[in-house]
Amino acid sequence: MTAQTAAKHSPAPQTPPLPQTKPESLGLSSIRLQRMSDAFKRDIDKGTTPGVTMMVARRGQIGWFEALGRQNPAASTPMAHNSIFRIFSMSKPIVSVGIMMLLEEGHFLLNDPVAKYIPEFADQKVGVENNGKLELVALKRPITIQDLLRHTSGITYDHTGNGLVQQLYQQSRLRSRKISNAEHAALVASLPLMCQPGAEWNYSRSTDILGRIIEVVSGKTLSAFLTERIACRRLSKSRRRRAPSSP
Repeated sequence: MTAQTAAKHSPAPQTPPLPQTKPESLGLSSIRLQRMSDAFKRDIDKGTTPGVTMMVARRGQIGWFEALGRQNPAASTPMAHNSIFRIFSMSKPIVSVGIMMLLEEGHFLLNDPVAKYIPEFADQKVGVENNGKLELVALKRPITIQDLLRHTSGITYDHTGNGLVQQLYQQSRLRSRKISNAEHAALVASLPLMCQPGAEWNYSRSTDILGRIIEVVSGKTLSAFLTERIACRRLSKSRRRRAPSSP
């Protein structure tokens, strides 16, 4: 048997499943968790979504795990606990975890203005469309770190519409892979906002700006910070769980 053949037949290392227990033993409420399930069931009944899988875990144990509805709106296959989903933008929750770690350590407050850490945002304006032209108006209040976390900053994406502000995004170098996070943040700050901070929810490049704040506060690149504080730490714990016990 060659090394390649052996690699094909050798099983991949499996992370052991988390143990399940009663919600109350984890400080959770069965009644309130059931309300969450009931809300999803109503959406399924209305046809808003074909199905969902939900899990609530705490302290390394699962307190609630349900699969509801169907996997496909055009088929009858029921949703399962191990149904596979295609999910995009998973760097967003990871970067947000990094920001919350620094928040817990006291490096900043959620209502801190973004310009405190990225000065280019101090002069940003809101773009208001008027008879096919873009008028720039002053901010009623600064963008905060909380706005970035909840996508209420007024920042947008170039592919979520074709308004005048989004056209400016499309014409910029924001999609370039050759610019640094500092350059990217400066570019975003040079473009007008879609709306006043806190006024609307817009899926956006807000998390990219959070990544730059991590760099400014930690003094490390975003990649280095996430690797050292999140990825390596979690991988190390996973390896320890899989390691066989000593004889």
